Amino acid sequence: MVVIFIESSIPMDGGPDNIAFLTNLDPEIQNFLHIPLYGALAFLWLRFFYASKQISKSAIFCGLIITILYGGLDEIHQSFVRGRYGGLFDIYLNSVGAVLGTVVFLKPWKGFKKGT
Repeated sequence: MVVIFIESSIPMDGGPDNIAFLTNLDPEIQNFLHIPLYGALAFLWLRFFYASKQISKSAIFCGLIITILYGGLDEIHQSFVRGRYGGLFDIYLNSVGAVLGTVVFLKPWKGFKKGT
């Protein structure tokens, strides 16, 4: 979450040269990157719950909600950063990523339950 916060705090209209590759990306590609980024965040939350032996339906739901809420809060945060904006479409993409990250995390257990 710290990495996302730091990255989203960098102004898009003149940040450090070492991230110029991000600021020069097509806006559509920048939007697409929300999906894997928040997918990874949801996956890591679920991995945390699993490692601490607290994995349950409520833990899965919590990991998903934490990720989606953080995505929304980060979009609000970005609206105060020069050259950035927060938008509902970005929140939607963050949420899609969170759901996909959750699905990827849960996929191995689906086969075990069926006995395959």
